[in-house]
Amino acid sequence: MTKRELDSVDRGIIYLLQQDSRNHTTTEIGERVGVAASTVANRIKKLERSGVIAGYHPRVDYEKAGYDSHFIVVGTVPAEKRDLVVDEIAEVSGVVNIRTVLTDEENVSVEVVGATQSVVEERIEALNDRGVSVVRTEMLKDEREQPFDHFGEGLAEDDSR
Repeated sequence: MTKRELDSVDRGIIYLLQQDSRNHTTTEIGERVGVAASTVANRIKKLERSGVIAGYHPRVDYEKAGYDSHFIVVGTVPAEKRDLVVDEIAEVSGVVNIRTVLTDEENVSVEVVGATQSVVEERIEALNDRGVSVVRTEMLKDEREQPFDHFGEGLAEDDSR
C-alpha cells in the first residue's frame, strides 16, 4: 500500500476513534473536527481502504475474564525464518499479540495469556517448539494505551483531553 498523507481532519478523526471508536458518532466527530457527518463517514472509509485504519478491536481485561496469567515472552527468531515462525506462533492458543523488531537478538515479543501459570508455561514451550529461542519471560502487571497525541492536533485543547 502507498502511504497516505493525513490532513488535520484525518488526524482528528483517527484521534477520536482511538479514544472511543464504539461510541463516537460521525456527527459528533464532525462537530469536533469541523466537517459534516457525511464527510467523516467518507474519510473513515478512505482511511480503512488505504490501510491507515487497520481494524477495530475491543480492549480485554484478561484477569477479569478469568485469565490470571498474562506474560510477555521475549525471544530470538532467525531473521531468515522470521515471517514463517511468526505465522506459526500466531496459531498457538493464548497468543494475543506478536511484535517483531529489526535486531538480530531479542527480535520478537509475544504476549501470552492463560488461566493458570502452568497453562502459560505450556504455551511458552509451544513457542520454543516453533522456533522461538526464549530469552526471558515477564509477568505483565499493567498496560496503558493512549491515542497518539499528534493525531489530536487541531482539536480544541479542552476537547482533546
